[in-house]
Amino acid sequence: MRAIGGIPVDRLGSVGFLKKVIGIFASRDQFVMAIAPEGTRSLTKQWKEGFYRIALAAGAPIALAYIDYPRKRIGLDRMFEPSGDIDADFMILEEYYHDKIGKRPDNQGPVRIRGGSRSNKA
Repeated sequence: MRAIGGIPVDRLGSVGFLKKVIGIFASRDQFVMAIAPEGTRSLTKQWKEGFYRIALAAGAPIALAYIDYPRKRIGLDRMFEPSGDIDADFMILEEYYHDKIGKRPDNQGPVRIRGGSRSNKA
């Protein structure tokens, strides 16, 4: 992974990771980062906010990508600039992902932030 520019993450001691990544964005002319916002392949109650905070601090757009398993579609067809209003921005994410279904829907968590009410599940 490092050979293609990957940045290792120590999941047990990830203190300072956000600052490290924001610094990398600032120091390079080009930098692409892919993050699974749920942070895991297991069911979660909400998305992690790190991807949003990184993009906001770095002034980088968020590209919305997906794998819609039942329809056999993979896409990256929309980008948006985070506004700083995380609730409003998560409404955009909720609308975008509401009809996308992964390979294991039982592990697909709601589009929600900690303490937020956003959800793509009924």
